[in-house]
Amino acid sequence: MISNKLPRALIAMTICLTALTGKAVCESPKQLIAMGDSLYESFDYHGSAVCYRQAGLLDSSAFEPFWKLGRSLNLLGETAPKDSQLVIFEEARHAENQAVMLNETHADSHFQLARALGKIALFKGIFKSASLAKQVKAESERALELDPVHDGAWHILGRWHREVSKKPKIIRIPMGLGAANKEDAIAFMLKAIELNPEYIHHHLEMGITYLSVKNKDSARAEFQQCLDLPAQRPLDNKYKEEAKKYLAEMD
Repeated sequence: MISNKLPRALIAMTICLTALTGKAVCESPKQLIAMGDSLYESFDYHGSAVCYRQAGLLDSSAFEPFWKLGRSLNLLGETAPKDSQLVIFEEARHAENQAVMLNETHADSHFQLARALGKIALFKGIFKSASLAKQVKAESERALELDPVHDGAWHILGRWHREVSKKPKIIRIPMGLGAANKEDAIAFMLKAIELNPEYIHHHLEMGITYLSVKNKDSARAEFQQCLDLPAQRPLDNKYKEEAKKYLAEMD
């Protein structure tokens, strides 16, 4: 189900997209998806989510609007105020669950579902939500079965091993989380970088992963790489600021 927890302004935009485009309201899911794609490419994740959501409402059997809605919401949640992020990631999860039901063989849907589940698990506490943590791993691995060179899925799997391995194994085993280890955290993050070396977020999380094993020199190099690489999208500037903070703390 699509979340009904939408502000009035967003509902109004869903009903009438003229405010977004200055043009007449689109009537077909295909037109709405095309408009959403255009807004997404211009980094308007809020506007693209409005279009994809409406397309899904008009045709609940269509796969494309649901997986793209989850993708836009996951990115929107990254920059939303802290107190509104959980609702956004919950809607992203609902959208991607619907997408996976409609097309189980689409790697990006499993990746986006893992992404939303991972954010929700962090909000609720990984070890208070062991079932969520296990779903993150399962969805990431399924994405890699479908697309072995999906750098985003390697990234999430690397972060999963890093975060879950923070607790002693003897505590994790009864929860079904005993597989996590720091070696795989490093190896999988390195694989993500190998596949997409220009992606700033990979280097930021690689730096954090190196810090988790006390490898400060390598961590410093990764954070510096975040600053040296050109931003490809507005969200990259957020990651650059985080890298600056880590470097300042290390200094």
